[in-house]
Amino acid sequence: MSHSVFNRQWAEVILEALTRHGLSHVCIAPGSRSTPLTLAAAAHSKLVCHTHYDERGLGYFALGLSKVISKPVAVIVTSGTAVANLYPALIEAGLTGENIIFLTADRPAELIDCGANQAIRQTAIFADHPAQTLALPNPTQAINAQWLVSTIDNAMNNLSHGTLHINCPFAEPLYGYSSAQIDW
Repeated sequence: MSHSVFNRQWAEVILEALTRHGLSHVCIAPGSRSTPLTLAAAAHSKLVCHTHYDERGLGYFALGLSKVISKPVAVIVTSGTAVANLYPALIEAGLTGENIIFLTADRPAELIDCGANQAIRQTAIFADHPAQTLALPNPTQAINAQWLVSTIDNAMNNLSHGTLHINCPFAEPLYGYSSAQIDW
């Protein structure tokens, strides 16, 4: 089975689990590493996608949107320094109590700290500012979908106000998708 197919289905499970907690809007600053999340969000019938080329502006757009609709809003960005640009909006959301889910794409552990600007350590990049933090493992068939859903459900159930940072590593290839169903 193609790794890109599994990445995409892993992302679909993440977003489906979040929609069960009221997520209906996703703000996206597209990038290569976040392709599985972006494609899954764009294909999801219950999600309205908003795109912006600048991560810092996107973070504030999500903050304002969450204030207006009084529901959780997700933000999807690619790996590395793109994640750091979300910091001001994440802090403000924590202080004002808006529920924003930051879905940050990441490289697999073996590609972290290799000198590239997209290979920074981002697991705890926001320190203690998020109300909840999840560092997901690489998508693998050794982990079933029930674990992924229950992990996200647990984080969302414990999120009374503020932000949830979900760090989502994806190994290459990131592109390509088949409609074949995976039994996991």
